[in-house]
Amino acid sequence: GRFLTGIHYSFTSNPLSLKLFSRKMQIPYYYLRKGDSKDLEKWVRSAEPDLIVIYSMSHLLKENVFNIPLYGTINLHYSYLPEYRGPNPLFWEYYDYILDPGITLHYVDKGEDTGDIICQERVFISSGEKLEETSQKLVSTGIKLLSETMEALENGSIGIKQQPVDTPTRRARKIKPEEYNKLIKWVDWGVERVFHFLNGTPKYHSTLLKKNSLYRLGFSIRILDYENCNTSEYKVGNLYKEKSKYFFACRDGKIYVEIKPSLDNLFSRIYPFIS
Repeated sequence: GRFLTGIHYSFTSNPLSLKLFSRKMQIPYYYLRKGDSKDLEKWVRSAEPDLIVIYSMSHLLKENVFNIPLYGTINLHYSYLPEYRGPNPLFWEYYDYILDPGITLHYVDKGEDTGDIICQERVFISSGEKLEETSQKLVSTGIKLLSETMEALENGSIGIKQQPVDTPTRRARKIKPEEYNKLIKWVDWGVERVFHFLNGTPKYHSTLLKKNSLYRLGFSIRILDYENCNTSEYKVGNLYKEKSKYFFACRDGKIYVEIKPSLDNLFSRIYPFIS
């Protein structure tokens, strides 16, 4: 039979969880917990897959699992490998102001994103492009690469390229929320670069308010736009409000933000004290 019978994807603002999507599409579902290697192996063997495709895994698959399929296990990784190996490539690509990130389809081995490369492609983004827009570009490119790989597997024309041992970039590690503000180089970076990084890392925006009572009250923050201007009278990295507008001061400009109350944020901050 054919490897690929259909592709289902959505760019909606409220996508289904993987569990609900699997149920809707009648696809077998298994929730992987750390230390579940033996149970996962049993579940995968029962499915008798010809190929495993993984994406955004929380931890590395072990050899007893990724060697099961006849055609191996391949991973869709959000970087142009060997650049930015690790679980958080987009964060660090935004941090390093990379405007030509990429996506790679590669075989899984015992290392972290070190397996042989099947295919890869650069994706070009604009300075200040929001994470959602970049993700859509990468997903679209990834779907194309995956379709091409399925066809190559079917007709036996797949090619591979061995990765070098070393990576030219930092490891794309996960960060703790309390690291976020400290990582931003308010003094060294210009306003455009800070704006770019903030637009690529919305998950951590609320931590920018931690020095302010707004954080304790559960307010959320949304990045709006920026302007180049003289900010010598302000302290860089601080939040200000003037003429009903909030902004962060940078060395050569202001980043305007919207701050509003959020019940979800408020509950998440008081829950540890009432549970």
